Amino acid sequence: MKFTRSIIEEIIPLHNITSQEICSILNKIGLEVESFNALVAPKKVVVGKILECKKHPDATKLNICQVAIGGKEGEYEIRQIVCGAKNAKEGLFVAVALEGAVLPQVTIKKATLRGVESCGMLCSSSELGFPSINDGIIELDESIGELIIGKELSEYASFNDEVYEISITPNRGDCMSVYGIARELSVAFELELNRPKPKESENTPGIGRVLQVIAQDKKESSLAYLALENASANLPLKFLLLLGFNEVLSEGYLSNLSALCMLYTGVILNAYPQSFCQIRDKAEQERVVLTIKKDEKGFESVYNGNTKLSTIGLESNTQELNGSCGKDFIILEASYIPPHILAQRVLETKAKTNPKIFQRTSRGSNPDLKLGFDFLSEKVIDNANSLVYADWHDLIELPQTNPITVDILKASKVIGLKLERSQVATLLKRLEFKIEIPADETLLVATPPFFRHDITNYQDVIEEIIRFIGIDNVPNAPLSFIQGNKLNKAHNLYFKKREYAKKAIGAGFNEVIHFIFGSKEKFQKYGFSTLKEELELLNPITNDLNTLRPTMIVGLMEAALRNHNNGFNAVSLMEIGSVYDENRNESVKIAFLQSGFLKEERYPNAKGIKGEFYTFADRVSRVIGDFRLEENTSCNKDFFHLGQCAKVLREDKEVGIISKLHPKTSQELGLEDVFVCEITLDKLSYKNLEVKMHSKYQKTIRDLSILLDKNIPYYKLQQAILSLKIEEIVGSYPLDVYKEESLGDKISLTIRLELQSSHKTLEEKDIVEITNKVLECLKQDFKAELR
Repeated sequence: MKFTRSIIEEIIPLHNITSQEICSILNKIGLEVESFNALVAPKKVVVGKILECKKHPDATKLNICQVAIGGKEGEYEIRQIVCGAKNAKEGLFVAVALEGAVLPQVTIKKATLRGVESCGMLCSSSELGFPSINDGIIELDESIGELIIGKELSEYASFNDEVYEISITPNRGDCMSVYGIARELSVAFELELNRPKPKESENTPGIGRVLQVIAQDKKESSLAYLALENASANLPLKFLLLLGFNEVLSEGYLSNLSALCMLYTGVILNAYPQSFCQIRDKAEQERVVLTIKKDEKGFESVYNGNTKLSTIGLESNTQELNGSCGKDFIILEASYIPPHILAQRVLETKAKTNPKIFQRTSRGSNPDLKLGFDFLSEKVIDNANSLVYADWHDLIELPQTNPITVDILKASKVIGLKLERSQVATLLKRLEFKIEIPADETLLVATPPFFRHDITNYQDVIEEIIRFIGIDNVPNAPLSFIQGNKLNKAHNLYFKKREYAKKAIGAGFNEVIHFIFGSKEKFQKYGFSTLKEELELLNPITNDLNTLRPTMIVGLMEAALRNHNNGFNAVSLMEIGSVYDENRNESVKIAFLQSGFLKEERYPNAKGIKGEFYTFADRVSRVIGDFRLEENTSCNKDFFHLGQCAKVLREDKEVGIISKLHPKTSQELGLEDVFVCEITLDKLSYKNLEVKMHSKYQKTIRDLSILLDKNIPYYKLQQAILSLKIEEIVGSYPLDVYKEESLGDKISLTIRLELQSSHKTLEEKDIVEITNKVLECLKQDFKAELR
């Protein structure tokens, strides 16, 4: 849109501010200046007055005018000028280009037209380089200032003006008016706004005598009505120029009045003249009744009887608004509707709109309807000697605006500049925010004004602060990219799963994946607890997937059976996934299965190598690390082999179960030598590898053969040896077990000790000393005897 300095200076005093400063501030606060032009009327163009106007004797379209171009009344300096304008008439103040004046298209010289001498030219606005405002010569009035005959036209502000064209983003509907731009500049330059102040009329009839407004439905829009009579059919010249600059000037007085109100104040204006309302003669005068109700598409509309006059926010009846209304009775209507409601309804209904109106209403027009009427009353109606009825009807429904809490410290961090609460409060008050000061000195509660439809959250408020503080006033700081810590629980679990999966694959297991669902009947058949009845799946995918799995072993068994049926006799499988207890508590586990041969029949193993418990346990230990076993007497006796079922312990904590499948279960499946293991993954450590110093000295091996009670489990012997805390013992494990009848309830156990020092090569006396300490410990704790 475009505005001029002369118009905006009616609202804020910019007399001491240069055009460069204005352009700079507008750009800084987000109202980009697309163009700037200083328009000055040419020299030797003066104010004149037509004293006499008569037809040219030899041309029907020409007039011979006697024009005063200087002097006082009775002593005027007069020039004879031949003019072809239709609106030339006696008493009219005009712009006169004298001899020697250089206009944009022509240089004025004395000439003879059809035998009549012409000493100058009566000019139209376009001939002076200004926008065209009528079909004929320009009609000067005192809206531009006191008209003094002979005064240079360029001495009037309207003809020595600056024209600014700015680009407005769609979210800033509040700036699509001269008043909105002035409001922004007043904050930036810390100037006071001059709000229109209409004259108060006395002894005028009230509007209730001629107008009644009825709202039938619950309203979403706000409406206000003003009634007047004897309106002039011409707008002041300075406002015609403003409309001309913005290319919204039309031939109809009321259309121009509506356009001017929207352009100047941002208030949407509609006008209903006599032809709409059908007012009778005063003797029989009746009130006009306007009804506000929704039309067939749900839009609030204005009706007079059954006649639809306009749709609020979308369109007006422009046919009746065009043309002169003379001295008729006129009803002016100012309206506002929240833009989000209007835009959404238009989108849903695909309703037709008037682009000139909808462009403003959908972006947010000015909800201060009184401002529109005050402007018209002061600047237009009062100067037209019109009768304005006292008071005005209003149906106001303003949307509620929610307060926004501003953290001053956070705002300072976001902007990059330390802010004071008083500084922010003062700025927001000038932007017409309502400010509340809480007890916390770092907080501020700001409620946006009604006309700021674009401010809804904390970030919008910060944007307002930085706009007026100025990005140039924020200290420069190097941009730094600091990547946040992306390691979280889910990330660590994923990599933990993949790390153990890679180890399992390296140990010869093949990874498989199954649904977390399974057959409830099958799990119960094998003795596993399933979900409680109230926690069961409400809508299972199929009957075979009607519960959450309590274990992954059953799924591995079925996969092993399919592989066996396909001719594979050496099957090693592994799966990592979630299982659920009867209360639907989830845990992540890793399960292993080994079935059939460890190595298939192939030279040099013509009969293959069958798997057995300790080989399977060794393979699992290569995946999860060293562990020890304890007898498991509480396992599922119908599913696991009691003689080969054990708890898996790491660092003295139970982490899972390892077992051979019960022969009966294996026989039902048709599988041989099936070993399974299931470990809770959360109980396995996942740490970065730590490098340890490796001794460069020789490792020595010593075997101890002892007699002890056959019911003593080996892990207790292991714990006793570790409790000695002998640094040189780097390893110990059972080497051989010997049984015979002569030993009775005892067995012969050979324990191998791996001895190595990190400081020296062990001598024989050192080895004997360590061996004796171990033997003595076993004797005391377990009554062991050396064989």
